[in-house]
Amino acid sequence: MTAKPQWFRFSLRTLLILVTALCCYLGYESSVVRQRRAELKRLQASWAFEFTTAEDWVRRFPPGSPPSFQPPPDAPVRISLVRRWLGDQAIQQIGYQQHIVSDAERARVSRIFPEARMYQSHPPLEPCHPGCFPRGTLVETPAGPRAIESIHVGDVLITVSPGGETSTAAVQLVFVTTNRLWQIETEAGTLFTTQIQPLIAASGSTVPAGQLQCGDAILHYESGGLRSAQVRSAKPTNRIEQVINLVLGGSQNFIAGGYIARSKPPALSE
Repeated sequence: MTAKPQWFRFSLRTLLILVTALCCYLGYESSVVRQRRAELKRLQASWAFEFTTAEDWVRRFPPGSPPSFQPPPDAPVRISLVRRWLGDQAIQQIGYQQHIVSDAERARVSRIFPEARMYQSHPPLEPCHPGCFPRGTLVETPAGPRAIESIHVGDVLITVSPGGETSTAAVQLVFVTTNRLWQIETEAGTLFTTQIQPLIAASGSTVPAGQLQCGDAILHYESGGLRSAQVRSAKPTNRIEQVINLVLGGSQNFIAGGYIARSKPPALSE
């Protein structure tokens, strides 16, 4: 039997290596494209991010057209031909809401889409001091629970001490603003409030809603008495809504949404 030439055996081995390397490369690129597509789907469902593809960017600013603002827009970004062939698309820019998105989350998104320009899509919302509740939140009054938006200056609320003693106090000021809602889930139910609204812990101390952790305990008002309710989760929502703050004469604790919340007059120095 005639032996195959040495150059033929070398070429076959080289071809096998090249095919193996190509398969590994395509497998890696496919995994990257899958990750990017999954991340785009998540960003699309989130109110904390907004993105513009390079394709949309070109439609908005076609080549050769005069820009509608100065400086002129960036040139459309590109990704490799292989990734486009695998179904990927270039992302021109990604906007994020700084008061929601952490630095670590922003860095992670930037690593997944290195071609995209990251920018802050909305200025930070003004803080609602000392905290607020959305429309529909029930507050306790001597005549029974009332929606917070129906409370006016001079109306009387039930106040409660950490020890459970009840009293009353008149509302001295009502102010309305817009802010992001936080969702506090406890074993006693759900409360929507703002990030810095002080709630009363089971220990009697105050803690901003945004600093609550799973396992913490806050005071819940039930059947005329105080109960300890364990926190299951505390997280921001995608809801930016009108919120209402009721200011009493001092730092009295009133009942909002079934939980004990602290009131405090707005301090100009703060």
